[in-house]
Amino acid sequence: SIRRQRQMCIRDSVEPDVSVKGFLRDDILLISSDGLTNMVKQEDIFKIAKGNIEKAPIRLVDLANENGGLDNITVVVIKNI
Repeated sequence: SIRRQRQMCIRDSVEPDVSVKGFLRDDILLISSDGLTNMVKQEDIFKIAKGNIEKAPIRLVDLANENGGLDNITVVVIKNI
């Protein structure tokens, strides 16, 4: 079975944040841990993700670390082509 996790530790019950929207051509989907969103402003995440799609995850992790990097940082960026 597939287990969706909101945090790194495994618990009996987890409430993931789920949102369903259309995924159109040229849309960008960014999946991240709170290690990113707690350390980098949403506007900055958006700006970087819209830039170079291949370099965006590394740049975002670097920026989160530069801002303190207090937690694990995971970033996945997907572009629908």
